[in-house]
Amino acid sequence: MLDTYAKLNGTTYCQQACNDCEGACPYGVPISDVLRTRMYATDYQDVEFAKDEYALLDVNASACLSCSGDPCRDACTHGLAIPDLCAPTHRMLA
Repeated sequence: MLDTYAKLNGTTYCQQACNDCEGACPYGVPISDVLRTRMYATDYQDVEFAKDEYALLDVNASACLSCSGDPCRDACTHGLAIPDLCAPTHRMLA
């Protein structure tokens, strides 16, 4: 079952414990926290909880809306396309 989950979500699932992306954003966006809240909304289908958790972030992903994505593009050593995930997460949860 875990292999199936990994195949279905491998390109969007953030492995928070690795935190390889920490500090990649020049605007201070906590990428792994943003992606964690995304997971609550999209994988667990709990949008209200995701919005509540997103609202608790000291810095949200609003900067991602106007960023080129270059600073964080290669920050994930697991191959997540961070620029393709953070801005839509802000739109969904803000």
